[in-house]
Amino acid sequence: MTAMSTRPPRCAVVHTPAWPLVAAVMNGLVGRGPQYTPDQPLAIMRSQRVLCCSPAAWRDGVRPGMRRRQAQGACPHVVLVADDPDRDARCFEPVVRSVGELVPLLDIESPGSLLMATRGPSRYVGGDAALTVRLIDLAMAGLSAAVASRIDPATLLSVGGGLGVGIADGRLAATLAARGAIRRGEPVVVEPGPATTAAFLAPHPVTALGAVAGCDVGLVDLLQRLGLRRFGDVAALSPHHLVDRFGALGHTVHRLVSGTDDGTPSALPPPPDLTIVRLFDDPVTQFDMLVFAAKSLVDELGRYFAERGQVCTRVRVEAETEHGETSVRVWHRAEGMNESAMVDRVRWQLDGWINGADPPSAGVTKIALVPLEIRADAGTQEGFWGGRTAADDAAARAITRVMALVGPAGVTVASWRGGRDPREQYRMVPVADVGADGTTVQERPSGPTASRWPGAIPTPSPALVHHQPVGVRVLDGDGRAVSVSGRGFVSAPPAVLCRENGRASVAGWAGPWPVEERWWDERARRVARFQLVVQTSDGPRAYLAEVSSGQWWLVAEYA
Repeated sequence: MTAMSTRPPRCAVVHTPAWPLVAAVMNGLVGRGPQYTPDQPLAIMRSQRVLCCSPAAWRDGVRPGMRRRQAQGACPHVVLVADDPDRDARCFEPVVRSVGELVPLLDIESPGSLLMATRGPSRYVGGDAALTVRLIDLAMAGLSAAVASRIDPATLLSVGGGLGVGIADGRLAATLAARGAIRRGEPVVVEPGPATTAAFLAPHPVTALGAVAGCDVGLVDLLQRLGLRRFGDVAALSPHHLVDRFGALGHTVHRLVSGTDDGTPSALPPPPDLTIVRLFDDPVTQFDMLVFAAKSLVDELGRYFAERGQVCTRVRVEAETEHGETSVRVWHRAEGMNESAMVDRVRWQLDGWINGADPPSAGVTKIALVPLEIRADAGTQEGFWGGRTAADDAAARAITRVMALVGPAGVTVASWRGGRDPREQYRMVPVADVGADGTTVQERPSGPTASRWPGAIPTPSPALVHHQPVGVRVLDGDGRAVSVSGRGFVSAPPAVLCRENGRASVAGWAGPWPVEERWWDERARRVARFQLVVQTSDGPRAYLAEVSSGQWWLVAEYA
């Protein structure tokens, strides 16, 4: 009885390793974006790095993780395609619908990967081998219908590495079987049973724990440094030794690599009434309004889990229209879904449904979120000195609420990037991108060892920088415009600063400091900088001014 309770369910996985490339080609075929062909050297860019590349780009030396310049250096004619998760989800919807004709309840971890239980479907079609063939046929039919037979589905999938189907006991083994099926060129079916599952998992590298099971990268690196490079190496150890070294996490890892069970041991059944529903009196047809309504549902769920120290790993999203049309998807994330991740998945589903090839015929009247699997949240230890604090968590919640109002790209934070011009020294990074794919916020270097840009303005820095410089006039004591020669000589001392709101006398000035940048291309800039102190009715004010081609500009103000 105990063996049966710990035995993982039989699962099937349909997987495409580089689905964003397939989605980019599909998007162009249906007239929603630029047109690409599968034989082009394509590369999906995320945060200035290659996320995945087509076979043609791979042959020319492009690899995932490369920076833009490295990729262009390896393949000068590579076509760089921007990453677009919404496009990927929208293009994956026809495949989900097609497979859903056979298996209504599907788990979607990300666009390009489907997981389903095989107990019913396998019996219906005549076994696991027959099920793999049926799943491939359904996926191909969905792709063919989506592109209106403009291209052969096999040719379309070739740009993303092909399509793999794997069946095995448990989510982890089935996913690895699907990935192995792509390399073999045929479906992979692992016979049921703990022994065969463990034998199948044994030769796989432990890096798959991070890529497939959502384990921490630091844990995977530590296992490798300890000489445990394959699943079989870890499975051969006593679980008691792993528990002594890693605690409860060691027990989880041993169950994963041995194929005993790839479910989280701390998983809890959610309360039966934990369903968040939003009903609309008037059917909603606007996509943005639906996402905003779903955000309020996600916030309510987030508060529920936060109060209990839990996190959701599987959630079912349901949407229904006035005419009874429905969209039901199950989303899974092994490491758990915070509010942002859950909103992303709701948006992907609604975008693929409403803006897809077969949109609903009426407005949406109901949205429901049903948690299916929850577990205890490990949380983050707050430090005594520095580190994460309760104030940080409160600020993060406030930022999340503001992002719900103005959009994920509407809340930004300044990140140092250097330069001579105060308008270019910082770039604004969306808060939603911080921490994703290596995106970080850089602080301005300080201290005696900090390097300085030659020609940059000295400290203290201006308190206010005008992104659009303010045009002014600077006159000398005789009322003539002050000019700067090509050799950096001032025609006369500045005496009066003229703005739209009046005139002010110049009490002090310093400069000029000539700056000549990028003389080799069309972005060339040649200016002379001044620091001006003027006397106003509110007291003295200090400005950073520039003169270029005879025109004066105020670019910044000092506190």
